[in-house]
Amino acid sequence: MSTPNNGPWLITPVIRDKDFLDMKELSIEFATAMDFELDYQQLLRESASIKEIYKMPKGVGFLLKSNNQSIGFIALKKANYNTVEIRKFYVRPSTAFLKWSHNLLEVAVDWAMQSNFKKIRVEPPSTHPSLKKLYPETDFREKFIRDETSSQLVKVLEKALVSVPEYFQL
Repeated sequence: MSTPNNGPWLITPVIRDKDFLDMKELSIEFATAMDFELDYQQLLRESASIKEIYKMPKGVGFLLKSNNQSIGFIALKKANYNTVEIRKFYVRPSTAFLKWSHNLLEVAVDWAMQSNFKKIRVEPPSTHPSLKKLYPETDFREKFIRDETSSQLVKVLEKALVSVPEYFQL
């Protein structure tokens, strides 16, 4: 934990109903802050079921708190037995924005590794635009995958969580 000028900062797992409510409110704040056409019905449906989407074992969330107030979050969902996806990632702008965004991402990657996932992936539109430069700095690489619903290729950023030797030595 760090103690910047505006009080203690802490990252906690989303477990309690209040945590899910905070994550829901931050998710709506994130969506309404974006500069694009918003599907409010879809946003409200997803917000209403945020606990079912991001509760273990399907997913997980982490809240960033300062002075006991939630100011950011990262939410992951299991894509398959090898891969977990960052579905939402938002931190309120502040002087320590990038530092704490990096710390939240690090917690998510550590959780994925400890949960034995081999890859962590994100679709860039699911995070705040100012966070996009964080991914290349933390070894996420561009990759195209086939979207399960439309069968179209979608650009994602992906990070391998296990090292695979390039050559097998005998």
